[in-house]
Amino acid sequence: MATNADVLNFAQSKLIPKWTEQFYQYHPVLDKVVLKGNIERNTHGGPFVEFPVVTNGPGAVTRIETGSEVYSSTRRTVGARGKVYCPRMIYSYIIPGKDLSEATGETAIARLLKVYPEAALMEFHEYIVGQFVNGDGATNNVQGFATLNGDSSYDTGGTAASERGILDFKSTAGQTAAAETVLGLSQATTGWQNQYQAVSSFATDGRSKMRRVYWDASLQGKQGGPVDVMLGDIVSFNNYYDDLDDQVRYSIKSDGEKGSKPVRQGIMFQEAEFFVEPALDTSLDSFGTGAAKDSGAVYFLKSDTWHLYTMGEDTGMETKGDFALRGPTKVPGQDAWEWEIVLAMQMYCDRLNANGAVTGTAIS
Repeated sequence: MATNADVLNFAQSKLIPKWTEQFYQYHPVLDKVVLKGNIERNTHGGPFVEFPVVTNGPGAVTRIETGSEVYSSTRRTVGARGKVYCPRMIYSYIIPGKDLSEATGETAIARLLKVYPEAALMEFHEYIVGQFVNGDGATNNVQGFATLNGDSSYDTGGTAASERGILDFKSTAGQTAAAETVLGLSQATTGWQNQYQAVSSFATDGRSKMRRVYWDASLQGKQGGPVDVMLGDIVSFNNYYDDLDDQVRYSIKSDGEKGSKPVRQGIMFQEAEFFVEPALDTSLDSFGTGAAKDSGAVYFLKSDTWHLYTMGEDTGMETKGDFALRGPTKVPGQDAWEWEIVLAMQMYCDRLNANGAVTGTAIS
C-alpha cells in the first residue's frame, strides 16, 4: 500500500479523540477533574493563569428588625490570587518506513498506526504522572508540570525559577511559619496550608491519622463535598487493605465501552476512592530526607478544588497543545516518519486546605 503523509495523517486523526480520552481516563485525578468540567482553555494569549483564592466568607450578616439597619460592611477576608505556568511538552516518536511498506492492506496499516502512538501516549502519561506524584520529572523533561510532593519542586516559567510541591509534609502551623510559595502564593496567607498528619506505625495510629486528615480536609469548602480521591504507594495501600479485613468496599472504574472492561480498581475510605498509585515511590531522591522519605505517603484530594489549564485549541500546524498530534513528517535522510504529541497543560488547586497528606503509612 502506498505510504504518504496524507494517508498517514488521515488514519491517525481518526484515533486522536480516543487517545485524548484515554490519557485523562487512565488516571483517577485527571478523570475526576475532567468529569467535573474543571478545564480552562487559554483565551488571553499567555502561558500563565491567575486564579482567585478565598478561604473563608468575605462578609457578614446584618439582622433586620426595623428596616432601617445599615448593612454590616465588615470585610473578613482579602481575596488573594494564585498563579501557575502552563508548560509546553512534546513527545516525538518515529515509525520506520520499512514497517509501513511491509504492512499489507488497510487493516495492517491501521494496526501499525494504532500500536506506535498508543505506546507513545502511555509512556508520556507515565512521565507526567511520575512528576505529579513524585516530582522527579527532570529525567524525562516534564519538570514544568506541578507535583504534589512537597519535598520536591517544579519549574514555574520555563526558566530556572521553581516552586515547592503543592502538598507540604508539615503541620499547618509549620507551613505558615515556613511561608514558602505554593502555586504563586505564600503559605503565610490565611487558609493556604494543606492538612497533614504523620503516622508512627500503621498498626498504632494509621487509620486514625488518615481519618483526621480526611475530615480536616473535607470540612473545608463544604460546597465541593468531601475528599473524593486518594492516592497511595502500594505498601501504604496494602496496609490499609489488610487492616480492613472483611470490611472492604471496592470501587471499580470501567472504560465506558460496549462490553466495558475495568480501567482501575480501588477501595473506599469513608466516601473517597482510594487507589494504588504505582508511580508513587517515597524512596526516590525527590523526597529528600523529609517525613515521607522511605516511609510511604497517601495524598487526600478534593477533586472539586482541582483544575486543568491548557493553551487552547489548535491553529493549523502551529499546535497550541490542547492535546494534539502533529505530523507526520518525513525524517530527512532516513526511511522513517515522525509524529509529535503536543501537550501544553498544567494542574492547580484553588483551595489548598481542602486537601492533605499523611506520611508514615508504609510503616507496618
